[in-house]
Amino acid sequence: MQLEENILFANRYRLERLLGRGGFSEVWLADDTLTSLKVALKVYAPGGGMDEHGVQLFSTEFSLVFNLNHSNLLKPTYYDTFERMPYLVLPYCRQGSAANLIGRMSEKEAWLFLRDIASGLEYLHEQEPPVIHQDIKPDNILIDISGRYLLTDFGISIKARNTLRKSIMKTEGSVGTLAYMGPERFSKYPLPIKASDVFSLGATLYELLTGMVPFGEHGGLLLQHGAEIPVLEGEWSAELKAIVDLCLRKDTWERPSATEIRMYCEQYLNGEVPVLPGKRAEKLSPVIEEKVQETPLEPVPEKIIPENQEPTPEGRQEEVQTPEDPQELKEEKSPEETKEPEIEKIETHDPEIDNIANKALQNSLLPRILKWGLPVIALAGILFFVFHSLEQKQKEEEAEAKAMEIEARYNEYLQYIHAGDSLTDLGNKSQGGDYEQFYLGAVGRYDAALRLEDEYRIEFPGVAGVSARKDSVQKKIEEIYNLFVSMAAEAEQTQDYDMAEIFYQRASGVKPESAILKDFRARKEAVQDSIASQTNN
Repeated sequence: MQLEENILFANRYRLERLLGRGGFSEVWLADDTLTSLKVALKVYAPGGGMDEHGVQLFSTEFSLVFNLNHSNLLKPTYYDTFERMPYLVLPYCRQGSAANLIGRMSEKEAWLFLRDIASGLEYLHEQEPPVIHQDIKPDNILIDISGRYLLTDFGISIKARNTLRKSIMKTEGSVGTLAYMGPERFSKYPLPIKASDVFSLGATLYELLTGMVPFGEHGGLLLQHGAEIPVLEGEWSAELKAIVDLCLRKDTWERPSATEIRMYCEQYLNGEVPVLPGKRAEKLSPVIEEKVQETPLEPVPEKIIPENQEPTPEGRQEEVQTPEDPQELKEEKSPEETKEPEIEKIETHDPEIDNIANKALQNSLLPRILKWGLPVIALAGILFFVFHSLEQKQKEEEAEAKAMEIEARYNEYLQYIHAGDSLTDLGNKSQGGDYEQFYLGAVGRYDAALRLEDEYRIEFPGVAGVSARKDSVQKKIEEIYNLFVSMAAEAEQTQDYDMAEIFYQRASGVKPESAILKDFRARKEAVQDSIASQTNN
């Protein structure tokens, strides 16, 4: 079914005009004939639709985020499929998307925009498991009647996007998204993380302010290969420039979280000095500089001159002589004595003389050590510091890459668990039909989660119980299998071979490795051959 104006979609929504089109979906302004309200209808895989597996996957994953509710999220009011095309019914925003503001957003509006979207992202990222938006760009941010900015098109996983791409056999729209992808999306571990959404938010705001995406259509791929973050030119405040720069950092740990961005914006909008909490006590605003207070010089204390001594004509106090002590008096040295001694150790027959001579030798070497040894030591220290810093940076980069992998895998792990639980719930609520497929899908998700748990058990504290949940579902599968087999056997006894074939097929669907269907067909063929031979005789 091709979408066009004036057709009645899903026997209820009359399409009026196309509002937008992406690689995976179309958004139409529609008239709800049941309520006479104007709604926005978002249809995925328009035209050709998806296969049954794709529809089931999309429905299952969307059920995980359908109940999310936040003032800066555009919440769908209804979800369904029509002719294998999943669709959402959304409130119609007459002011359109933030794409209409590209290149003409004011500073005040930029702060409101950043606060609203960061607040919506904060809510998504705090879900369990976290919801990573993955596709923040001006087209996916709408403006409601009060001027509030709303995130839309969230909660669609990579797997669902790939399924949509395969279903409609095209990749349009992916290039436009690349422009907002962070550099980590082009690394060894490309799974999206929370910091990826922050980068996309920074790129989006940069485009709204300047009219251009910061790295062209290649996005963070250029940053990954050594490009520098472009300066946000224009009459923007230093605070705004600083937060955009932080969001676009190559290193994910240097980007602020959505919570920190929201707090930063609220501080600025409230007239306070905005400071990002937890960012190495770093004030972002270069305009707010600490004034250097000059420390007044302390007065030099005057020397106390004894009452019984007059100052010298030069104004200096004469040295007060003390009684001579033979051990403390220093004898004048002859020119031969001032000559530096040989480096070799002095040895005589008199130990006392040897000790005195060697001490004098050490005193003569001290100036040489101070002259040449200290610079060498200083140079060695500088080299050690440089190499240590390089080694430390390499360790930090390796640790960041590992942390990104763990975070991405952990989120993937949680998604498998929630998807498995969701499928189990759907199976429990189903009445008839192919509900055993829900349990099979759940076991598959548990298997995937268990593999990740085994691989990252140290980084996954407190995730026990997955194996028990999987065993519980497998018991249900065993019950379903036995039920199908008993119903098939009962039909076979009454020679209702068509019904028996159906139940044996469904039993084989639960246990594909079982030969029960093959055995039944062999028995059926033997019975039919026997009846045929008796008839011929």
